Amino acid sequence: MIGSLSHLPQSVPAMIPNDSVSIVRYAKCVAASGDPLTVTPGQFYRVLPDPAEEHGRLRVVDNTGEDYLYPQRMFAEISDLTKLSAAVTISLDVPVKAAILQAASQRGVSMAALLREWIDERLDLPATL
Repeated sequence: MIGSLSHLPQSVPAMIPNDSVSIVRYAKCVAASGDPLTVTPGQFYRVLPDPAEEHGRLRVVDNTGEDYLYPQRMFAEISDLTKLSAAVTISLDVPVKAAILQAASQRGVSMAALLREWIDERLDLPATL
């Protein structure tokens, strides 16, 4: 099954602790940090607002799931999410495939449409190219 992120708006609002609206930003890692457990070149990461940006640092949610400051030169910011796309391959055993086919038939949609809907509802991750 091939999925596309073309339906995403260019910027997506997200809630931050003070309940004000902020723009969710993503950046692609273009340089190794020296620690493969933190960021990986070629992967996409969420960027959080931080005053340190004025000093050449980005606050990035890294592979640990925590946010840390990294040099801006390690990342290329993604300004247009609509240009990203991702391919997803799903392997199903026969009983699971039968259950999904039944659920899709009851709703009058294809299995692929049902799976895309489930992924769109539950998956909140940036694409990896």
